Amino acid sequence: FYRMAKAIAGLSQVEEQGKRAEGSAMNANKALDKAHEGKSLKDITKLPPSALQGLAPWADEELAKLHLTTIAKLGEWKFARWAEWITELAEFEAADFSS
Repeated sequence: FYRMAKAIAGLSQVEEQGKRAEGSAMNANKALDKAHEGKSLKDITKLPPSALQGLAPWADEELAKLHLTTIAKLGEWKFARWAEWITELAEFEAADFSS
């Protein structure tokens, strides 16, 4: 869910209102509940995390305990970013610590 939220939050920063070409083929429908398909990315970032497809409404209460009340906040969550960076660097790790 972090990856979906991160992509939506990031792209919302460069989205230009009313500039989406009619008939655009790209959509995030598989990432969102049907009720939110077609909304602007900026509007989607303001929604609770449960607007992401597959995340139940009860998860909003649990995530709120971590101060993750919107898709934007989930996409910018520092602990998820740290885990992502560690995972990316692990690819370059040498098991025997050699160069």
